[in-house]
Amino acid sequence: FKVSVNLPRIRRPVQPTSVPAMARLHASILALALLGAVVRADETIGEATEFARRSVEAGVGQVVQMGEALSTSQGEAPSVAPEGTPIVMMHGMGDFASNPLGMVPIRKMIASDVNAYVHSVELCSKPSELSGCAVQDQSNGFLMTMDAQVDQFARVVKADPKLAQGFNAVGFSQGNTVIRGYIHRYNDPPVKSFVSMHGVMMGVAAIPRCPLNVTGLKLICNSVDDLAAMGVYTQFVQNHLAQANYYRDPKKLETYRKDGHFLPYINNEVSGKENSTYSENFKSLEKLVLVMAESDTMVKPKESEHFGFFKDGSMSELVDMRDAPWYVGDWFGLKTLDQAHKIDQLATPGDHLRFTRDFLLSTLKKYFVKSELIQI
Repeated sequence: FKVSVNLPRIRRPVQPTSVPAMARLHASILALALLGAVVRADETIGEATEFARRSVEAGVGQVVQMGEALSTSQGEAPSVAPEGTPIVMMHGMGDFASNPLGMVPIRKMIASDVNAYVHSVELCSKPSELSGCAVQDQSNGFLMTMDAQVDQFARVVKADPKLAQGFNAVGFSQGNTVIRGYIHRYNDPPVKSFVSMHGVMMGVAAIPRCPLNVTGLKLICNSVDDLAAMGVYTQFVQNHLAQANYYRDPKKLETYRKDGHFLPYINNEVSGKENSTYSENFKSLEKLVLVMAESDTMVKPKESEHFGFFKDGSMSELVDMRDAPWYVGDWFGLKTLDQAHKIDQLATPGDHLRFTRDFLLSTLKKYFVKSELIQI
């Protein structure tokens, strides 16, 4: 396979750049090339599936896998025309919509159990291409910016006539960040109820845990680490690594708000760039369900999944959602939504995306099937 990387144009500095600094820059560019090589080398769904499987086994990436064989009732689409509100699914980093190990059986299970049409979104590289791009869908979870992912998600759902009257949404890990961005910036057609499975809601304050001793994954881990060493808030990294777009360093908030892409804007925390539409769209949700993994080693802090985070200036002291400045100041409509009793916080035992099939299906039935939805 061939590796193609657009290298940044580097102006000659007025003062000589130190050797260590240049070495870090070169290492970062090489790191991006290597990361691109790993995720773009897959030329078939089978190879993309194998990459996802290895990620699950190593505990890296954001891939959902169904470990047991599906029963007939769980694996088939509804035998009658779906009657429920349509559902949109969005996978996480390293996963892909047509993954036969997880996303495909999950889509079928949900369609059968909830009796609803389910669209599992693919993120293709070309704006005009809305599906049939498994390899791109997987690699774009790393290399497509969050802004571009949200834009493509919007194109896909807008083009599906079955979603024209609105839909419920369920996301997995980073997929929830995409859905949240869509709600703030588009929400046409509108999201009704939103279930976030271990979603990166308030960002991360550290690079996710990555096992260096696993064959085939060490390259990814080293690549991401090298990019982070260059600086997550450099424009090169912000323009090439999706995870950098929701990296919220509590000790560098001024830099994050000045140079970070995506998250500071949908949070309405950039002075002079606040957007009231983002808040109004978010407030329009009928229900927001935030599910946290109690022993999450992927998202730091795990409380981000409940819209909590580290206190400003600290990498150890936590702040609960209702005590956080983004809630108290109602930056993007979170407080309004909560005071209307439209937010539920749930938790699952274990690590990132290691929930049970029963938990997922019972949660979706509770919040997506109108006859079972109880307003508190």
